[in-house]
Amino acid sequence: MNSGSAIFIRRIMNGWAGKLLIFAAMIAAGCSSLNKPESAGFASVIISGQSIEKIRAAAVTVFLQNGYESFPVPAGELAFQREATRREQIEYAGFAGAHEGEQVLIRVRLGIEPRGSDAYLLSCKAYAVCDPGQAVFETSTALFGFQSGPYQKLLDNVKGTAQQP
Repeated sequence: MNSGSAIFIRRIMNGWAGKLLIFAAMIAAGCSSLNKPESAGFASVIISGQSIEKIRAAAVTVFLQNGYESFPVPAGELAFQREATRREQIEYAGFAGAHEGEQVLIRVRLGIEPRGSDAYLLSCKAYAVCDPGQAVFETSTALFGFQSGPYQKLLDNVKGTAQQP
């Protein structure tokens, strides 16, 4: 590609056409969540015929098997964290932060809510945490809905694990 083409593409992406393209991509990514209840949020599944204890045990099993470790939160809540990938580290700490070795963790908080007499909604929300444990410098950034795919797969695995005999 010659420099004239590169300049043309850059102008489009910086202009209204680029903004429209980005907006359309965001809308398309969000459309998959339109069939979920508002409380479902980021990623969720409905699990029927299982106790809360079995759902919690299945969540612990699935998250631990997928490289997460338990994160301490108030009693009754579930949270897990893992070290960010290199791409995630650059995305949330920036090139300089990643180069300097700034720690970034991905934390996932789970919620279990009753849905009817024999069903529960298992939902989660994921965050990128920079400088974890640093009282003054720790920052937390919520991941967007279009980033929920891997977390939806984890919750689908939790549902499958919970429903095994």
